[in-house]
Amino acid sequence: MAKINLISLQNPRIWLPTVVICGSLFFSAGAHFEPTSVEANGASSAIPEPVRDSAIEAELEGILGVGFVPRDRTKFETILAKITNETPIETYVRGQGYQVLALAIADDNLPAAVALGEAILAKAFDSGNANAIAEAHIILAEAYLQKDEIDAAENLISDIEEYSADVTNPRVQYHAKHLIARTLIRFEEFGRALEYMLDAHAIISATNDASTQRRRQFLNLHITRLQANLGNYRAAIETANATIEESLRYGLTERLPDIYLVRAYAQQYIDGPSPELVTAFLEAAREGAALGNGRVEMLGYNNAGAAELLMGNLDAASTYLEQGIEVATRINNVNERSVTEFNLGYIKVMQGNYEQGLAEMLAAAEVFKSFALQREISILLSHIADAYEMAGMYQEQAAVLKEQNEMQSELFQNERDRVISELQVRYEAGEKSLQIQILEQDAQLQAQRLSEQQRTQKYAIAIGILLVIIIFLTAYAYRKSRKVNQLLNRANHELNEQSLRDPLTSLFNRRAVQKRFLDERRTYQGTHGLFLIDVDYFKSVNDQYGHDVGDEILVEVSKRLIDITRENDMVIRWGGEEFLLIIGNIDTASLSRFATKILRSVCQEKYQTSKGALVITISGGAIPVSANQTNVIENWDESLKLADDLLYMSKENGRNQIHVRAENHTTSIALS
Repeated sequence: MAKINLISLQNPRIWLPTVVICGSLFFSAGAHFEPTSVEANGASSAIPEPVRDSAIEAELEGILGVGFVPRDRTKFETILAKITNETPIETYVRGQGYQVLALAIADDNLPAAVALGEAILAKAFDSGNANAIAEAHIILAEAYLQKDEIDAAENLISDIEEYSADVTNPRVQYHAKHLIARTLIRFEEFGRALEYMLDAHAIISATNDASTQRRRQFLNLHITRLQANLGNYRAAIETANATIEESLRYGLTERLPDIYLVRAYAQQYIDGPSPELVTAFLEAAREGAALGNGRVEMLGYNNAGAAELLMGNLDAASTYLEQGIEVATRINNVNERSVTEFNLGYIKVMQGNYEQGLAEMLAAAEVFKSFALQREISILLSHIADAYEMAGMYQEQAAVLKEQNEMQSELFQNERDRVISELQVRYEAGEKSLQIQILEQDAQLQAQRLSEQQRTQKYAIAIGILLVIIIFLTAYAYRKSRKVNQLLNRANHELNEQSLRDPLTSLFNRRAVQKRFLDERRTYQGTHGLFLIDVDYFKSVNDQYGHDVGDEILVEVSKRLIDITRENDMVIRWGGEEFLLIIGNIDTASLSRFATKILRSVCQEKYQTSKGALVITISGGAIPVSANQTNVIENWDESLKLADDLLYMSKENGRNQIHVRAENHTTSIALS
């Protein structure tokens, strides 16, 4: 099961998917714009005074936290009270601009934020100051982007680019480039976004002030994310490691949780899920909680849960995913919470609760699709297809895989045209389907040639030749169509056979029982034996030795049951470690003898596993059943419940035995 990532989303992504999304790289554009004061040496001397109030600018710089909203809103209000119509225009726009972002982000009041932003923009226009005009546009666009109004943000980009040509303030230049890059990412224009980020990097590299390292950390974080978005995971890890080292050297801890998260996210695509990866995601979650970064805390738990899911540790996965849900609820993050909800639904599917699990996955997917990039949606579709396969819903699985293939093809074409070599597209197509497609195309080509020849014949003699060609091509097309039909029939037969089989043990599944004994009209009249058995202490085997060893046990039990049954008997993997046997044409007196045969075959010899030899026992219940005139087993549900009750009696009576009910009395069969 290839899962990484939505299910394991980093930002939402993995992924990521980490079904189990696994639980995903689109990065919330708004969460990472960080206004800081940047003044290149000598930059302000080219701007006529007064344009900035250095004292107020220093105060603004002192109260800003990691994001847009000041750490101390009360102190921020005090600073705002100093900003009047007489305040230099660039400081005025900057201070009032932070109020716009506080309204949009902290107060969740976009209309009020936009109204104030437009008033600031009008005042900036009146001043004619290019720095002020550009920053007013940036602030307004940022407010839109923070609230996922990306079309409104994009409409302001051309104005920002126009006025950026005359901007002399490096801080404004830097944030203009950075905002445009994040907006382009939302439209999946990764190549152009990377160019703007590199331009922003060149701007901050030319400065040498107290905020340079902080600014470098912030931008390198986004470059790391973009590298991961492009699938260049090794480059993302190298950038993350260098940024972490530099951050620790300069004591810049605020962004470390984000960097830890993206590094672990990239690492999982190289090494796959592991206990070490779970530890890395939990470290990011703890660091996020310590610094009040609820979003990283939430995604850290989600990705830790997704990694556990991929390793088959469903209980641990559920624990971490539920912690992620708690954090998402606390911070009211509805969109990215859908990734965790998707992973929890996927766990239900893996546990056999197909209907509820798929319903939760599909509901979460609708939310996810409303904000995610096409690449993450493609990953999500792969997990949905896997879930449909587990549920035996092959038609739905095929439709989802087709949608995913079309999306991946479109992604490849768009991104290849932008010369993004890191992006890779995986196509999965069955060999049989490909052969059918080729034959169908061949038949269509022959028909087109026939039509062309019919139109070009002008003379009577050519009519005779054409008739010969028609006869030949018709026969050829008929043979081809027969081959196509044969392949289709064979593929349908194989698909139907696969839908009746358990993928691990190759035994029949529940659907096979329904088809053969309850739906089809076959000659199954007479008395049969129904045996329901269960592997003893199987959960302990999984917990102590791992799910791989558990699978080895199930496969070997299946082989031993097949060895003692006939071709017309049915051995079914009923669910988990339960097996159902339907033994044809066996009288009630023979049930006990066959129960002894089962116990000897399955339990006497030790099981040779990758973790050594293990003793395995089973418990079971057996009853005779009859088929009526329509070949349907009579009282199926009641018979199955009675066999289950007998199995329970075997468990209660010490296990390693089969209780047999025949002729109104029950016998316990056990090995000495």
